[in-house]
Amino acid sequence: MSGIGSRALDADDKRALLLDSAEGTFCRLGYARTSIAALAADAGVTRPTVYAYYPSKEDVFRALAERVRAEFLALQERADTSSPVATARSAVELYFDASLRHRGMLTVIAHQALADPAMRDLQDEIHGRANRRHTRFLQRLADAGAIGPAAPPETVSEAITGVTLRFADLAADDPARAPALRRELVDVYLALAGLRSE
Repeated sequence: MSGIGSRALDADDKRALLLDSAEGTFCRLGYARTSIAALAADAGVTRPTVYAYYPSKEDVFRALAERVRAEFLALQERADTSSPVATARSAVELYFDASLRHRGMLTVIAHQALADPAMRDLQDEIHGRANRRHTRFLQRLADAGAIGPAAPPETVSEAITGVTLRFADLAADDPARAPALRRELVDVYLALAGLRSE
């Protein structure tokens, strides 16, 4: 793959590569210790190259956080909608995979959200919107008498988000456990939702 300095890449591709590298930098150093110099060094470019695409570290972080948010928001559009169980299973699996992939960045966003209202709003978009969609999905099934959830749909949605994030932590600590944790997460969700596995 061509690097950020390659003339063969357009500006959007170079921005994307820079953000790919920046995610690792922010996850390794945290927000406060990350600098433009560190971002440049990890990307294999000079500081002026970083500045050519982003005016500040804050702009790099916001662009990266927005990219993570966009990925999470797009997940449910990719869910298998062939049946309620397939929808539930694929939505939870996609959410777990994204949570594992962006575990470090989600942690940095959560830390920044403590002091930055814009980051708090972004964090709510990442998790809150998915929770609201899950809640509507479960509520429709409950209203139709198709499921008997273990708790109100909103509670089930919030609970599965917490379990997903915890399981992502466990999978990051022991990657060999990831497939089993993914399966167990789906089983927990189906049980809480009152959906029978197909």
